[in-house]
Amino acid sequence: MIQVIKVDDQKASEIIEQREPRGKFYTISEVDGKKIYVGIDNYSGDAWTEDFKSLGSCKRWLGGGETWLFL
Repeated sequence: MIQVIKVDDQKASEIIEQREPRGKFYTISEVDGKKIYVGIDNYSGDAWTEDFKSLGSCKRWLGGGETWLFL
C-alpha cells in the first residue's frame, strides 16, 4: 500500500521544485478565503499537480483507482 502524505505549503513547493521525495502528497491552501486542495503526484518524479475544491476530489485524483493510505 502506498501512502498519500499531507504536507504544508512550504514542503509542497520543495517537492514541486526539487522533484523529491517521490510519492503522492497533498496540501491545503487558502486563496481569497476559500480552501484549495492541491494534489501532488510525484510518484514518477514528474511532480504533477492539480487544484481541487474538495478533499474528496483531491484524494480520488491521487488514488487513481488504486488502494492508498491517506495520512
